[in-house]
Amino acid sequence: MATLSNFGIPGAGSGILHPKLKNKWRVTFQDIGRIVSGVNSRNVSMQATTVTRPQLEFEEVPIHRYNSVAYVSGKHTWSPISLTLEDDITSLATRVVKAQLETQQRLVGVDLDGRWLNTAATGSDYKFSMKIEQLDGDEGVVETWIMEGCFLQAVDFSDLDYAASESVTIQLTVRYDHARSIDSDLSASLGTALGGFVG
Repeated sequence: MATLSNFGIPGAGSGILHPKLKNKWRVTFQDIGRIVSGVNSRNVSMQATTVTRPQLEFEEVPIHRYNSVAYVSGKHTWSPISLTLEDDITSLATRVVKAQLETQQRLVGVDLDGRWLNTAATGSDYKFSMKIEQLDGDEGVVETWIMEGCFLQAVDFSDLDYAASESVTIQLTVRYDHARSIDSDLSASLGTALGGFVG
């Protein structure tokens, strides 16, 4: 009869660690679309269907010497995040996106206060923050990514097609200044629940 001790990697450990699942997550926002009163960022969270997690890349700096080259890390760059929304029939999520675009630069006519094409005076006038949380299948948070200094770099309201019946989506590209990661330590609570065994 197979037991957990039969699984694992020789010399590394026994047992199985449950993987994080791609469909257990949520994304939330702070200060997105704040120029228009009445918009609620929860509508974007509820309509999100896919999101990419942060990607970090370092420039490489070559150090040339007599007959060899070594490399050290240079400046870092956070790659933009892609977020896909389903466009709901009440346009609640769309209103948040358009309000954010108007906050960055008045272009699409959401805020009709007589000013057109003007940009914000500073980045803090329109930048927002967002949080991606990996969940355990219930309400427990396994991992958190916090992105700061966010703005919408690109928005694709997608196409319409008489021959198609799938939902309309909005594709957002979010550029941000910095990301922070917080890992929740579930091993202690799991170990207690399982009598000290985790794996």
